[in-house]
Amino acid sequence: MSGNQEQYTLGYGPASTAMMATRTAQRHAAFLLPHLKPGMKVLDCGCGPGSLTIGLAEIVSPGEVIGTDLEESQLDLGRTEAARRGITNARFGRADIYELPFEDDSFDAIFISAVLANLREPLRGLNEARRVLRSGGVIGVKEFDHGGDLFYPVAPNLAEGLDLYHRLRRHNGHDPESGRKLLGLLQQAGFRDSAATAVYETFSGPEVMPQVGGVFAVLVNEAFAEPFQRLGWATPEAVQRIAQAWREFSQQPGAFYAQAWCEAVARK
Repeated sequence: MSGNQEQYTLGYGPASTAMMATRTAQRHAAFLLPHLKPGMKVLDCGCGPGSLTIGLAEIVSPGEVIGTDLEESQLDLGRTEAARRGITNARFGRADIYELPFEDDSFDAIFISAVLANLREPLRGLNEARRVLRSGGVIGVKEFDHGGDLFYPVAPNLAEGLDLYHRLRRHNGHDPESGRKLLGLLQQAGFRDSAATAVYETFSGPEVMPQVGGVFAVLVNEAFAEPFQRLGWATPEAVQRIAQAWREFSQQPGAFYAQAWCEAVARK
């Protein structure tokens, strides 16, 4: 199955894109940074709106970072932001992770974040990444693991929405608990010296939670309402109850949300 046949569960609407654009290399790729050096050639595979690509480009300058994605609108955002910031060593191009348009041994390092969890064949994607990584090169992979997410308090409508979201991921052929499987996938793909860790991205407090609740409420309508209703899993009224549950959750005293991520580094 080629990558352009994959169904990206979150979609590319404003809420999803804005959420991805908040990720920085210093925070989201911190586990890989000790392995990067100036002058390296790096591939950011599945780069989204490019915030991580640009951050990595600053770190390996005067080296080069190439950000690839299937969605042209995301690549345009990356190009625009790089130009705005005067970053000249980051470039963006459309590519399928299953069929990367690069020669063997092209990159010193590869970064893959929140991509494998959106693939029906994650091992195939890693095999292709290994092909374009030079011998001795480093790969850093980061994936969410929704089986480890923490929410408090959880009202019934919020719980229903989370269950439907995980169900939709599985319907699309994607594993909502992919993070914990990274180490095994890297080993199956033939990488060596692999090591994995787990971290949480946490959200709490009255300054943060209303924004989080608002984004997820919009995301329910932006990305999930249509498939939930088309598949017969929820009525329009139920979808709105789920969206409202996110808003109400974020207003609760002591509301807490922690998203589980797994990170792994290995070498070819």
